[in-house]
This record gives sequence, structure tokens and C-alpha cells, in this order.
Amino acid sequence: MNRYFCFLCLLAFVAGISGNAGCSRQHYRMKADQEVYSVLKQGNNDPRWKIDDYRITPNVASRMYSSFNPDCEPMPPDDLAAHRKMHSVNGMKGSDKWHDKGDTPHVENPRWRQYLLVNDRGEVPLDRDRAVELARLHSPQYQAALENLYLSAMAVSQQRYVYDVQFAAEGLLRYRNAGGTSSVTNTVNPVSAERRLAAGGQWIVELANSITWTLSGQDSWSSSTDRLLNASITQPLLRGAGRKVQLEHLTQAERNFLMAVRQMVLFQQGHYTRIVTGSTPQDADTSAPTSPFSASGTTLPTASGGFYGLLSDRIRIQNQRQNVIVLEENLNRFIELFDAGQVTNSYQVEDVRQNLLSSQSGLLSQVNQYQTSIETYVRSLGLPPDLKVSISDPLLEQFQLTSPTLTILSEDVADLLAVIRKKDLPLDDDFREKTQDVVRRAEGEIAVLRQDVDVLHKSLPERRENLRNLESLLLERAENDARIDPSIYGISDFEKRINDLQDKGKGIPKNLERLQATFTLLQLFVSSEEQELREMIRTRSFDTPVQEALEILKETLKLPEPNTAADASDTDDIMELLGERVEDLPPLPTEVVTDLLEQLTPEEAKRIEARRIIAELRQKDDYRDWVRQVFSAFQYELLSLSLMQTRTRLEAMTLVPVSMTPEEAFQIASENRLDWMNQRSRLVDRWRQIDIAANGLKGVLDLDLRGSTGTIDRDGVTFNRNNSSVQATLSWETPLNRYAAMMLYRRNQIEFQDARRDYYIYVDSVQAGLRNILREVQRRRLDFEINRKAVLVGATRVDVMQLQMQQPQRGGGRIDPNTSQQLTSALDGFMRSQNSLLDTWVAYQTQRMLLDMSMGTMKLDHQGRWIEPDVGRSAVAAPMPQLAPMVIPVPILETPRLNRRYVEEEVIR
Repeated sequence: MNRYFCFLCLLAFVAGISGNAGCSRQHYRMKADQEVYSVLKQGNNDPRWKIDDYRITPNVASRMYSSFNPDCEPMPPDDLAAHRKMHSVNGMKGSDKWHDKGDTPHVENPRWRQYLLVNDRGEVPLDRDRAVELARLHSPQYQAALENLYLSAMAVSQQRYVYDVQFAAEGLLRYRNAGGTSSVTNTVNPVSAERRLAAGGQWIVELANSITWTLSGQDSWSSSTDRLLNASITQPLLRGAGRKVQLEHLTQAERNFLMAVRQMVLFQQGHYTRIVTGSTPQDADTSAPTSPFSASGTTLPTASGGFYGLLSDRIRIQNQRQNVIVLEENLNRFIELFDAGQVTNSYQVEDVRQNLLSSQSGLLSQVNQYQTSIETYVRSLGLPPDLKVSISDPLLEQFQLTSPTLTILSEDVADLLAVIRKKDLPLDDDFREKTQDVVRRAEGEIAVLRQDVDVLHKSLPERRENLRNLESLLLERAENDARIDPSIYGISDFEKRINDLQDKGKGIPKNLERLQATFTLLQLFVSSEEQELREMIRTRSFDTPVQEALEILKETLKLPEPNTAADASDTDDIMELLGERVEDLPPLPTEVVTDLLEQLTPEEAKRIEARRIIAELRQKDDYRDWVRQVFSAFQYELLSLSLMQTRTRLEAMTLVPVSMTPEEAFQIASENRLDWMNQRSRLVDRWRQIDIAANGLKGVLDLDLRGSTGTIDRDGVTFNRNNSSVQATLSWETPLNRYAAMMLYRRNQIEFQDARRDYYIYVDSVQAGLRNILREVQRRRLDFEINRKAVLVGATRVDVMQLQMQQPQRGGGRIDPNTSQQLTSALDGFMRSQNSLLDTWVAYQTQRMLLDMSMGTMKLDHQGRWIEPDVGRSAVAAPMPQLAPMVIPVPILETPRLNRRYVEEEVIR
């Protein structure tokens, strides 16, 4: 019984060794990481393609993070119908172990939202840097690129392992019952070590022993002595011989890994460029590094225009809102002028109304499209579309030519004016408080303008230098054949515009005196009771500051005349002519009057006109008219402030100049572009395959040496040379049939020629891409100045038209019939020029970034953000380590003798 118990214990021990004693899953996973990260560390030490903080385990704040043990992941949610197949398939019961690791309802990290930084409104503030950070944290594409690089390094580790000493141990446990009288267990345990040599050879050493136990009758055991120690060496001498052939797979794996590391750096650069600008250089391969073990990563939508596009949309919406505000006020102004008889045709009123409706519809469309673009962009970062974000970045604040707070202030003033115009309704109790609030905010906008003026003064030296450079560039390259207006880049014209923006004598920008005058009148309204102000208006008894303010605004502010008794007598005279009493005469709407006058007889028209005049006299309110006029003047001066702010900010804008010839850019790219380095590597890879295939044309001649020795005693440890042997074998195969090898050799030659063509076509595409980018950079630079001038012209047009609308028409003067169309055209042109300026700047910045990337000089910091080059960095090669010049092989034979032989054979053929 003890014998069998011992046998069962031995059996359990062997089973344990085979099944569990190897190592745990966690051990093998960590060992694999250790091997791969070691390869990555060795191949990631060149500063030109160094990857900082490389790891494939997602951050705990990532949507991809899993809190479960990766070696014991629970089952994710499954399809119910498909899940039944795991428990019952083809009528057979399935495994009942599927749920041993547990189940989870989550696929993504359920806590990733807790790590987001949000504002008071629950929105994630999103600027360029934050967008890039979130993309690196959550983007499946970025994670797939990291994992593919890991797999490329894994391939290198596997190839290196082939040339390490490899140990193996085997065992055989056999139970035998012969006729029920005896039981024998025979165990054979060979232990071996082998290694492949770089020149193609291979040696193997094997230690084996056989032990037999007899478990019936008297216990006994024995050990075989046959060939306990075996050794062999195999070395090919022709086909498969030599380091060139034997190390090919390892060499290719190492070269592929080096290209994958470079490709990962390119992917990071392209990833940043796509996130920020929505585009990458057309000639650059910025795809994720590929691996023979994996497919491409998950495809996500890319928002057109990137983060710059979202910022541009925001500013366009603000420009459109400003347009709507101005059109709303102009519509009200036209209605007033029409009621006053200064606009004779309702067509102008309806023309402005139609443009207002069109502008409002355009604003709704832009806002809707903006929301769609945000959701698409958020998805491109690897985040769900329901995530609330707020887009902002200091980079494009300079293109908010009108302060957003000033736009909101204009909207609030327009709302107050709308209340004032409703003469049949009293002013709200808090109307004076609201007035005081808008005055306070307007004073703050003046402070903002002063800051803008300071910024302008600081930028003047750079602006002057850029204009001089632009003028020199145009003269040198003879690009002025396009008949570009010299005032666009002329220094004298620039100085004149700067002088027009300031009034040094008064210490404030020009025209602000008029805005401050409206403050005085509004403060009078705030500080006076209604009856008190009515008396001041009736008697014109204003104090000195108010009189000075009225004098300053006399060109645009036409206050109503006091409603004296003469007005009443005039009304009585008109009613006497009509033969009616005033109280029996209902007011007639102005629109009805206009439509009827053209259809009635002169006498009827006279009576209708008289009724309209009486209706106006009955509704006349000096107090409300005075307040309305002051608020109208205030709103006009806010518009003037907005236009002045636009001019000031516009003149302060600067561009980082790029001065470089295509030849210089091409030379820099040839020394720095990582994908160009990879293209050279791929070309040499194809060239190397010719020699590898040529080796297959040789015959086989292998030398095999084998030796073994055994023991002579029962202990199995005493060796005897008489129980040893040595064997040498030389085998060969004549190259009589090499059809497949011949075709492979010729195929590799043709593929190398194809690779040569691909290479210089790629070089041509790089050169063409650089030349095109440089042309775009210079065109956008000049176009920016043209659009800057267009915005200035547009602002002047709007200012002129608004002044024409605000000036009182004395002596019964009438508005020009084309005023509405001219005003609408001025506003539309001004908005379009602002948008064009923004588009040009974004295009210029994008081209600068693409140029930096196309030359291979683009640098990212440890957080993946672009280190924007200095003014001169793009003009010279980046400070890179000096390497030995790389020789590119060409498809000609090396020696003159072989060249002559090749030519002679071709001639004979």
C-alpha cells in the first residue's frame, strides 16, 4: 500500500510541476513588459526621436483605464443570444467556469468623469493644451499607436531570444502492470541547452537519465547508462551560411523597430497638428506605427479645422451677433425716420428688416453648426458627444476685434431702447439702476480700450520691422506684379493710421469725448426725478456740464422741442379746417397713412395727413423723446467705441515672419525628417533582400558533428570513454532545381527597382510640398495685410453710414433712398472682412506649423505640446547631433570589372 501511495504522491508532484509550478499569469505578463521595455529603452535614446514617459497602461483618469486585474478580467456585457452558446453548444453542455472571474456591466472606466476639471456651469474648459492633453489621455488612436510600438519591440525581443542559450526539461512517467504480478514505473528526464550561432551554426547539449522502479515483490530500481550526455554542432557551409543570411530576421526586426519609434514620434507630431489645426502635411506619413501582430486602431471622426476651426467659428458667431445688434437698432431707427417723414418709402424699412431676418437666420445656423462641430471634435478626442465643453484660448483673443463684453453691453442697451420706444408703457422701477449699470460697464470698456492702445504701442516696433521686411520681400521677388496697393505695406500709411487713433492733446483716444458726453446726460437721467427732468427739458435749464455735453453731441443729438401752447393752437387750427374735434379723432398708424396717400385724391390725402399729424401731437412726450435720443446717441457712441477698438486691435496684430528659400527648407528636411530616414531604411531593406534571395540559389553543404557519452555504474554519474561516441557528417545537395529560388531572386531585383522609383518620387513630393507650403506662407502673410486693410475700410464705411443715420435732418431733409442698401452692404462687408482676416491668420499659423513639421524640426514638450519655434529657428537647421553621412545604395555593380562584364553580357544578349 505504501508503494502505491508513494507512486500517487510522485504522480501528483509531477502534475503540479507541469501545471502550476511554471509561473503565474502575472509573472509572465510582467516578464514580457520587462523584456519589451528594455528593448524600448535601448532604442529610445536618440534625442531626435526620443519618446518621454512611454507606457501602454492607461492613466487612472483615462476612459480606457480598467481597475480590474489584467490577468483576471471579469466578463464584459455580452449579447444574450450569443451568450447561450457559451453554456450550451450543439446540444452539449458548455463550461460552467465562464463566470468564475465575475461579471461587469462597464466597458469604459465608470469613474473617468470624476477626474475632469469643470467650471461653475459644469463645462470642461477647453483650450489648445487641454485638448491635446485630453486626446493623449482618452484617444483610442493614440493608445493603439502606443500598443503597436510595444508589439514592434516585442518582435525584436523574440528575435533576440533566438540567439540566447535556451534550456528545456522534459519528463515521462509511465506505469506498467504485467499480468497482475508486477508493476513498473519508468521515468526518463532529459535536460537540454541549445544556442543558434550568428554564422548559421547551432549547438545542442542534452543530459538524459532513465530510472526504473519495480513496485511488486521486492522493491528494486535501476538506471540506464545509454547515452546520458549528448552534444551536437551543425554548421551550414553554403546555403544558409554567413551572418548576412542568418542575422537577417533579427536585423530586419531591429530596423523595423527603429522605424516604428520614429513613426511614433511622427504620429505624435501629426496627432498634435490634427488636434489643433485639423490637417497634416500631405507628403508626411503620420499614421500610427504598424505591427505584424495588430490591425489598425479604431477610426474616429476628425473635426474639420481642428481646435483652430472651433475658435474661428466662435468668433464668426460673435461677429454675426454684433451684426444682428446693429441691424436691429438700424431697423428701429429707420422706423422712426419713416414716421418722421424723413424716409419716404417703406421699401427701405422692409429692406433693413429683411436683412435683419436673414442675419438672424444665419446666426441660428452658425450656432447649430458650431454645436455639431464641437460634438464631432470632442469625439475625435475619444470623448462622448454629450460632454459639455467651453471653447476658449488666449491665442485667438486678438481676433475678438470687438470685446465680447462690449457686444453684450450693446445688446443690453438695445433692450433698454426697446423699452423706451414703447411710449404707452411706463418705464420699469429699476430702469434707472439698469442705466447706471450700463454706464458703469461702458466706462470699463473705455479702460479696456486704453489697454488695447498700450498693447498697440508695444507692438509698433515689431509692426514696422515686419512691414519693412514685407516690402523688401515684394521687391526682391518681384511679386508686386499683382499690382498690390503700396499703402498696404507702406510705413508712412501705417504711421498715419496710428496717429488717427489717438489724440495726444487730450490724453485719450479720439471720439471718446463724445461717449463721455453721453455719460453726463445719462447720469442726469439717473440722478433726476421724472418731473424735475421734464422741467429742465421744457425750460432748457441745464447746468454747465450738461450744456457742454449737449454742445459736444449737437451734430448727432437732436433733442425734441418743448411742447408749447403753439402746438395746441396748431392742432386747433387743423381741426377747425377738418371740422372735427380732437377727442373724436382716433390715431392712424403710420404704415396705413403711407399706403393710403398714393391712392387718395389730394383733398382726402390732406385730411389723412392732418390726422397723422394730430396723432403724433397727441402722442408726443418730450421726456420720453429726450431719453430716447440720449440712449440712441449712447448706443451710436458704443458702436463708435467698438469700431475704434477694432482699429486699435487690428493695428496691434503681428505675424511671426518666415524668411527661407525652398532650397534651404529642402536641405533642412533632408537632414531632419524622420519619415525621410525611414524611407532610406526601407530602400536599403529592399536592396538587402537581393543578397538574401541570392543565397537561396546556392547548393546545400552542411557539416554535422555529434558526440555522446554514458555511465557504467548504477548511480548514473560515472562516465566511461568506452561508452562514448563521436560522429561527423557532411551532407550536400546540388543546385539542379532552383526554379522557386530563381523566381524569388528576380522578383527581389524588380522590387528593388520599384523601391528606387518610389524613393525619389517621395523625395520629389517632399520638395514639392515644402515649396507649396512656403508659397502659402508668403501668400497668407501678404493676404493678411490686405485683409487688415479691408477690415479698416469696412470699419470706416460702417462709421460713415452710422453717422449719416444719426445726424438730424434739418429743414425737413430726407434720407437718401439708397441708404438702407448701403448700410446693409457696409455691415455685411465689414463682417466678411473680419472673417477673412481670421481665416487668413489661422491659415498662416497652420502653414507655419506644417512647415516646421515638414522640415523635421518640430518639437513637442513632455506633455505633447508644440514648442513654437523662435523667429529664426525655422530658418536654420535644428540643433541635432552630427551623424556620419548616410550613403544611399544605387543599383549599379560595385567594381569596374563587374560593370564591364555586365555591359558585355547585355550587348551579347
